[in-house]
Amino acid sequence: MKGAVPYRKAIRVSLAIVAFVLASGVLYFSLDAYREIQRLKTGSIWHLPSKVYSRPYPIEVGSDIVRSGLIERLGRLGYRKVTKVSAPGQFSRDSRGITLYTRPHSYMGEPREAWKVRLGLEGSKIGSIVLSGKKQPVRSVLLEPECIAEIFDGRNEDRTLVDLSECPKNLIDAIITTEDKRFYQHRGIDTRSLFRAVFINVKHRSIQEGGSTITQQLVKNLFLTNKRTFSRKIKDMWMAVIMETVYPKDRILSMYVNEIYMGSYGHVGICGLGRASKVLFDKDISELELHESALLAGMIKAPNAYSPYANPAKALARRNTVIALMHEEGRITRSEYEKARRMPLNVVDLVPRKRQAPYFIDYVLSLTRDQFPEALLEKGGYRIYTTLDMHMQNTAEHFLAHGLAKKDKEIDGAAVIMEPDTGEILALVGGKGYAVSQYNRAVKIRRHIGSLVKPVIYYTALRRGYTLSSYVEDAPISIPLHDGTVWTPVNYDRMYHGRVMLKDALAHSYNLATVKLGMDLGVSSILMEIGKVLPSAGNNTNPSVLLGALECSPLEVSAFYSAFANSGNQVKPVALKGIVDANGVIIRKETEPAPAQVLDPSIVYLVNAALQEAVVAGTARESRIYGMPAGVCGKTGTTDDARDSWFVGFTPQMVVTIWLGADKYRSIGHSGATGAMPIASMILARLTQPVTWPVPEDVIVCSVDAGNGKLAGMWTPDVVDIPYIRNTQPVEISNSGAPSIRDVPKVWNYLKSLLWKSSE
Repeated sequence: MKGAVPYRKAIRVSLAIVAFVLASGVLYFSLDAYREIQRLKTGSIWHLPSKVYSRPYPIEVGSDIVRSGLIERLGRLGYRKVTKVSAPGQFSRDSRGITLYTRPHSYMGEPREAWKVRLGLEGSKIGSIVLSGKKQPVRSVLLEPECIAEIFDGRNEDRTLVDLSECPKNLIDAIITTEDKRFYQHRGIDTRSLFRAVFINVKHRSIQEGGSTITQQLVKNLFLTNKRTFSRKIKDMWMAVIMETVYPKDRILSMYVNEIYMGSYGHVGICGLGRASKVLFDKDISELELHESALLAGMIKAPNAYSPYANPAKALARRNTVIALMHEEGRITRSEYEKARRMPLNVVDLVPRKRQAPYFIDYVLSLTRDQFPEALLEKGGYRIYTTLDMHMQNTAEHFLAHGLAKKDKEIDGAAVIMEPDTGEILALVGGKGYAVSQYNRAVKIRRHIGSLVKPVIYYTALRRGYTLSSYVEDAPISIPLHDGTVWTPVNYDRMYHGRVMLKDALAHSYNLATVKLGMDLGVSSILMEIGKVLPSAGNNTNPSVLLGALECSPLEVSAFYSAFANSGNQVKPVALKGIVDANGVIIRKETEPAPAQVLDPSIVYLVNAALQEAVVAGTARESRIYGMPAGVCGKTGTTDDARDSWFVGFTPQMVVTIWLGADKYRSIGHSGATGAMPIASMILARLTQPVTWPVPEDVIVCSVDAGNGKLAGMWTPDVVDIPYIRNTQPVEISNSGAPSIRDVPKVWNYLKSLLWKSSE
């Protein structure tokens, strides 16, 4: 017996050590779990993708719904066409107009309420906008911006955070009924559900049910894996108990509503019921009806298996099961049950998600990278508001691709549409295929601009006392250079046109006349004027700058020509409007620079008159074939050996710049008129109406003899209307075409014949 005492003592000591070790392990695990759970109180629990938005679209009286792409905009935004408009996100159309119910939204941190309006149509133009119910006319109504890109981390999780107070009671009831009936009674573990699950699993000799509470599911999603193992089950049970000591029930339920996985759509996983409500029903979670709440709650068990898109029959059956359970539990009445189960699924069409305007998105992210690196955007839930207009972007992408489709495969291109008053980039395409090449030619490529420089030369001449009817010689010219060589420019058509008016020299883009004019004015004077609208132009004093030996990107060219479209103001390209954080607080807002008047608006008007003629009768005269609207100003540009094809077309509302070329910098065999111009013309034909330019007060228009530049007389055979700055117009009247003494008998006989016919 004496030997047994030390033995028993050793066993007790060993058991005590084992108990101590186990207790220490449990304590360590508990403390570690407690720290992890406490950490949820600080910072964001979830990685929220940042989203990039277009500009909001103002629907205005006078706008053309075809050229503005209104119906297409509504389609991209997920507006539903219905017979009777009764809720935000719906519209109807009849022969007299459109009834539209805009959605409430927030733009740059400012909430915008939903408006139900009636758009009265006059043909394709909006003649009136009236607030429904109030019968109050308004000038415009704002359509929310479009989400054009989302920036995800490696998880590819998309969610919209909601507060539990936003969730309707029928949704909370549906979740608790199906997922955890005694959620508000247990302390993290429901022993009844647990024993039931054990019985079922033993019966089937496999894991059929988990008996998990909502708290356990949340713990598993936030901290553990999806593997169904005994050790993981012990962990989630223990952590669930700890979580319920740290957080109140409503806080746990709120986290669950925002965390739960709701299926995969494309390459993105939808997490949380807030985002699922938007994707499936295009509704805020607070607007859900009973049958919609039941579907969401039913999908939680197996979201991809019960997807209403992939398996609508299974989804409908599962939804009706949830409705029946709610009725059995006394959470809904018999009439509510009967009504809900008869409802169709009513999910909205699933729109494929893709990153739109990729070159523009890359450009925007390059502007924000210092302050907001991509790793931060991937999880920060920021809203990035830009200047992009998606209808214009799609139009530019379509016609650039169309214009390049039948050309040499090595020819690529770029397109930029800019708002001239602000410099805001409305569309930007950096190449014919982002999947093939991410090189952004609209921003990064810098090529000689050729004849695009010429309007500045003619502006300088008009500023120095020339008029559009002044004459210049289009004749051979040779210019000695500083290096001892001689520069001998030629016209594109290899011909000489002799004595020509300034307006014709610009409209027809005569090189020799332009060089002669530029040398008379002085290259330094031209460079000074160029620098006013394009500070990055540099200081190349070589005479070749007069024919566009000046390197610019398509984006810089757009800013350059904006000064001619906006009556002489310098602008800088603007792509970003501001950034708002996940809480709706503006953390970056781009200031709008005050307009800087750098060119004389009256002289700009004269230059534009010649550029309108370029479209009608000059180098871009073929633009009419492609639908170019009346009144648009345009300029072609072609560089040596046809390496670059340029065209800029502009109105007071937009500047469209097209560049075509080869990355290998070789001849592409196209001039500005045959390469870039047709593409720009088709874009402008789809986006703008005929243009009337306002005439400055100090500008007058005179009828002039096209043969000599004098005021047209009674007998002038060829008359043109030319604008002048007041007091610079010609004063001498042309007698060209007037009859001489020898013509008197002929005139007398002609008059007698008229009198004879009238007497008959």
